[in-house]
Amino acid sequence: MTQNSSYSILIVDDTQQNVQVLSQILRDAGYKVLAAFNGPSALNLINKRPPDMILLDVMMPGMSGFEVAESLKKHDEYKSIPIIFLSALDEIEAKMKAFESGGVDYITKPFQHQEVLARIELHLRLKTLEKERESYIKDLKQQRENLEKLNKEKDDILGIISHDMRNPLGGIIGISNFLITEPVDNPSEMEDMLKLIEQSAEKLLALVNDLLNVAIIEANTFSVNLEETDVLILIDDVIQLHQPAAKSKHVAIVTEYPPKSVIAKLDKSKITQVIGNLISNAIKFTKSGGQITIKVETPTNVENKVLRIFIRDTGIGIPDELMPILFKKMSGHQRNGTNGEKGTGLGMPIVKRYVEAHHGTISVSSAPNEGTLFTIDLPQ
Repeated sequence: MTQNSSYSILIVDDTQQNVQVLSQILRDAGYKVLAAFNGPSALNLINKRPPDMILLDVMMPGMSGFEVAESLKKHDEYKSIPIIFLSALDEIEAKMKAFESGGVDYITKPFQHQEVLARIELHLRLKTLEKERESYIKDLKQQRENLEKLNKEKDDILGIISHDMRNPLGGIIGISNFLITEPVDNPSEMEDMLKLIEQSAEKLLALVNDLLNVAIIEANTFSVNLEETDVLILIDDVIQLHQPAAKSKHVAIVTEYPPKSVIAKLDKSKITQVIGNLISNAIKFTKSGGQITIKVETPTNVENKVLRIFIRDTGIGIPDELMPILFKKMSGHQRNGTNGEKGTGLGMPIVKRYVEAHHGTISVSSAPNEGTLFTIDLPQ
C-alpha cells in the first residue's frame, strides 16, 4: 500500500459535481487534493504546485484534456507526472488519442470508485518504482565513475612507481655494482659515487613517503596531534634541511619574522611537511640567482587569532591552466623543475589536506616568470 498522505492529486474537470465526488473519494483514501475547472487554470496551478498525479477530463471548453496533456509533456519538469484521463467517450479513437498525448491510463465515465483508487495506486507505485530505478541507475553511474577514477589513480601510481622508482633504483644498483667490481682508489671519486647513492635513496624515500601519506589521507586514518610550537624555530629547522639543495642551485632563502617568538598549537610533523613541500617546490621552480622569502605574521585585524605564513619565490610561476588543479591528486599538473628536477604531483594535495586538518586555509597566486606566493592561515 502507498502512503497516500504523501501524494497530491490534481483533478481537472469542468463539471463541479464530478470534482466534488472525486475529491471526496480521494480525501477519504488519504490523498491531498487539488482542483481546477479548465485547462488554463490547471496549467497555472501545476506551475505553482506540481502534483504527483493528474486526473484529467477530456471534453472541456476552450482547452481539451488532450491539449493540456500535450502542453505538459513539452516541459521536462512536468512530463513525468502521470495523467489518467476520465471521459464519457468510449471510442477507441479517443483512447488512442489519450495515450498519444501522454496519458498513462484511461477510465470511462461513469466510473467505479474502487477502480479509480486501484488505478491511481497502481500508477503512483509505478512512478515510485521509476524514481527508484532512476536513482539506482544514477548511483551505478556514480559508482562506475568512482571506479574509473580509482583505476586511473591506480594506473598513475603504478606509472610513478615504475618510472620514478626505477631511475634512482637503477642508479643505486649500477653504482653499487661498479664499486663491487671495480676498485676505486681516488677518495674524491668514491665520495661522489656515495653521494649519488645517497641522493637516489633520498628520492626513493621522499616518493615512498608521499605515496604513504596520500594513502593515509585517502583512508582518512590520520589524526592531528596539536602541541604548543615555536613556529619560527620549526621553520628554521625546515629551512636548514633544504639549504643544501638551495645552495647547490644558488637560490637564496631569506626570512622575515616578528621581533618575538610566535607560539601556536600545531601538529609539528605535519606542518613541517607542509613547509618543507612548499620550500622544496620553490627551490625546484626557481632559477639560479633567485630568492625564496618566508614571512610570518600574526595579523591583529582579523576576528580570531591567526598565524599567517607567506612563502614567496621569484621562480617561473604556475601556468594559468594548472592553477585550478594544483591541489588535486593525480591531476597531471606535475612538471620538471628549472634544472630538470622530477616531481610526482603528490606534494600539493598533501599540503592542502594537512592545512585543512588544522582548520586552516591555503591560497596561491602566481604570474609566469615572476614567481609564486603561497599564503597559509592557521588558527593560533
